[in-house]
Amino acid sequence: MKNQELVDYLVSCGVCTICQLRYLRARGTEYNDINQSFQRLGVKVPENQLRMDETNGISTDEQPFKKPRLSHCSTCLGIFSEDFQRELIEGIIASDFSKYDSEGIVLAITMPMSLQLRQLSMWFALQRKFGPTVHSNSPPDVPIKEAVKLILHPIICKKLDKKYDANGLMISIDLRHTVEEPEVDKLVELNRVAFPGKTLKRIEISRGLLEKQYQPSRVKAETYEKYLPIPPPAVEESLTLKSIDLQGPMVCVAGRYRKLSRELSHTPWLLQGVRQMEDSIEEIIIRSVGPHFTETVTKITFMSSGREDVDVRCLGKGRPFVLEIPNSRHSSLTKEQALAMEQAVDKSCKVSILNLQVVPREQAMHIKTGEEQKRKYYRALCALKEPATLEILQKLQIPESFDIQQKTPIRVLHRRPLHTRPRTIYSVKARLQRGNPLVLVIDIVTQAGTYIKELVHGEFGRTTPSFSSIIGKPIDIQALDVVGIDLDWPPEVDNSVSQ
Repeated sequence: MKNQELVDYLVSCGVCTICQLRYLRARGTEYNDINQSFQRLGVKVPENQLRMDETNGISTDEQPFKKPRLSHCSTCLGIFSEDFQRELIEGIIASDFSKYDSEGIVLAITMPMSLQLRQLSMWFALQRKFGPTVHSNSPPDVPIKEAVKLILHPIICKKLDKKYDANGLMISIDLRHTVEEPEVDKLVELNRVAFPGKTLKRIEISRGLLEKQYQPSRVKAETYEKYLPIPPPAVEESLTLKSIDLQGPMVCVAGRYRKLSRELSHTPWLLQGVRQMEDSIEEIIIRSVGPHFTETVTKITFMSSGREDVDVRCLGKGRPFVLEIPNSRHSSLTKEQALAMEQAVDKSCKVSILNLQVVPREQAMHIKTGEEQKRKYYRALCALKEPATLEILQKLQIPESFDIQQKTPIRVLHRRPLHTRPRTIYSVKARLQRGNPLVLVIDIVTQAGTYIKELVHGEFGRTTPSFSSIIGKPIDIQALDVVGIDLDWPPEVDNSVSQ
């Protein structure tokens, strides 16, 4: 089968020049200059075909659109025509497209099943025309789904002045055609005859079924032709846009927070559906950051590198956190905007944030990576029942690391499984609080995941060893602060400095 013979036959079947290139197995940039590609392939396209494609909206040499088309390609239903491209671009612009500032876009196009049926019909037609040179198991064309990516995606990106980005604004386009319903009805009838052992309802006729079962090696052309024509006929009506839906990218906003209150939960605290506290760290941060990015702040996910108890403060450089914001309208954050958000959170007088910035989505995993290997730094205010002695202070000067065995504390058994967990204590350093011999200030460096309160008092022997067992006397914790977290992320930024 020669290229010229193939093109002549396709022309006679009402196939557009783009689809002729598909059947010539054109790839990549070969669709950019149709005339040059045909010349390279040794094919001469009839002048009337080129003129027809120009008037029908398929650009062959950068000529502007001239006349409305009279018929549409029998295999692609006009999806590659310039007039359809124009309609598509206008539909996208008329949507909420302008509300999103994403630099990149990705297209998800749902096409009528008729396009697959017409591919199969042309496959049968080419086998009849050219015999065994057209294989029964391998389609003779570049799949239309691939061609759409090669041709339509770059054109739409260029027209919208956007770059392709798999993580960018997703534009979901649902295409329909009037021939789809009657053709699928015929397919249901054909399916009962072609595969009599399988009783399929209409809803089970799918694109996946067409790809797997419908090819010349499994269905005879004679059977197929009783229900659907070979070759496929051209159509007068164009494809229609059923819907265009936009889904903004997932944007990740990271920073560090300081918890200044001893009466604030990490996330909303509910018991049997009743709020126990009026606010939380999560809500305070989202309330100040979320509205810039999305109208649906309830769908934002808040994550942090660990968490504090309600009565524990987090000081020092703060605790790293990240917000995962789906369907975001904005994908960037100026220093001025970030500073305004930081100041809004500061006004709560309960939480303070810094280093606020947009980070690549893949970096958000830093928040959880190696979580139990991280070191945490604490300062605990601990009470003795009798005045501290030199011996007690010496026993609580532990520069070398040691391991403990810690059962799940009773206070968290309602949300944590009962396990005995090994944890490493890297150092302990105690000093007497000035003016009070019954109170010790103890600096502790531990492996992440250590329950500090239980490390101090031992919880009836459920944590061994504990500070209580080490000194051989009762000791309890009065107040606890997190003063450092061994995670150098996100990068430090000073949003008070103008860009």
